[in-house]
Amino acid sequence: MNKKQQQSLGMLFSVSFLLLMASKIIHSNGSNLMDFAQGIVTGMGIAGMVMTIITFGRYNKRSQ
Repeated sequence: MNKKQQQSLGMLFSVSFLLLMASKIIHSNGSNLMDFAQGIVTGMGIAGMVMTIITFGRYNKRSQ
């Protein structure tokens, strides 16, 4: 894995992690719109984490 790939993977992980943390901060207080926003942010964070795992696996498979 070269330097650019490491940076891309690190950025993908950190953005996904921050999205998941932001979804925990959002308080819905019974609002449907805030529940929807929290669900979207959580989904994006989970999708980013899955992409991080897939991308890491691809980079490792190619380097071996």
